[in-house]
Amino acid sequence: MSDKQTKCPECQTVYKVSVAQLTVAQGMVCCPKCDNTFNALSHLVFAFPQNKNSVTSQLHHIQNRSFMQATAELAQPQHILDIFQRKVEHSNIDLKTYLNNLNYFSTEPIGNIPAMKLSAPDLESEKKHGNGYYLLWGIINLLLIGLLIFQILWFNPKFLNSSPALNSVFTQVCQFFNCSSLEERYSLISANRVKVKRVDRMNTQFTGELINYYDKSLALPNIKVTLKEKQQTLSTYIYSPQEYLVESLSSIQRIPKNSPFKFDILVPISRNDFDAYTLEIIKP
Repeated sequence: MSDKQTKCPECQTVYKVSVAQLTVAQGMVCCPKCDNTFNALSHLVFAFPQNKNSVTSQLHHIQNRSFMQATAELAQPQHILDIFQRKVEHSNIDLKTYLNNLNYFSTEPIGNIPAMKLSAPDLESEKKHGNGYYLLWGIINLLLIGLLIFQILWFNPKFLNSSPALNSVFTQVCQFFNCSSLEERYSLISANRVKVKRVDRMNTQFTGELINYYDKSLALPNIKVTLKEKQQTLSTYIYSPQEYLVESLSSIQRIPKNSPFKFDILVPISRNDFDAYTLEIIKP
């Protein structure tokens, strides 16, 4: 027997159903589109031919009937229960007998849940996306991935320091988008009014102010003190904010814009042991 068509009463979607599917659970099926459960036998529909050739072939198939009688039969829907009295061509077995003895006629296993297929007109009506649609979404995904990588490198500069090639690419991207790196930001912090004072034979004191000239506040930097004797590096010390800030500012974590922060550094070396020094601001 050829496949029949049934319509979901909820979403009006037309599906193809076979005789084997009509026997499962007494014809009860589930619509995959709206999850509605309905009886496929009670909602069978009959497809009418769409073109002249199919009409002609169907009219020739109906033998011993007049043209007007055959046309009237095609135009009127058949009764639902009449389908059980119809017989297969060149066979004396009707649909009711076939359904009752399906296990003997069919060797294929019958599943618990019938799988229905959309009717041909519904499949053709589905909208297909063109190449431009997928190209657009591909470009958007690439931009989002690039933005994620840029943020990772921005907040983890250690990756840039370990790879000169990656650092060069990141710098070019920053120049294109007119953004500044962490090194450029911390280069705008200056140490002003620096004074060097001998405390005793073993210690020297450095005092001054840190001023942030960047547009936004920054995390307090580290201070690198380099002592030189006759243009040769004698010793180097690096101090964290907790070590160089005065006691009243010891709890501060960030330095705001254009606000002087006093520092006080005690270097464990005599003032007479060096004749030059440098204070370098380095990022934390």
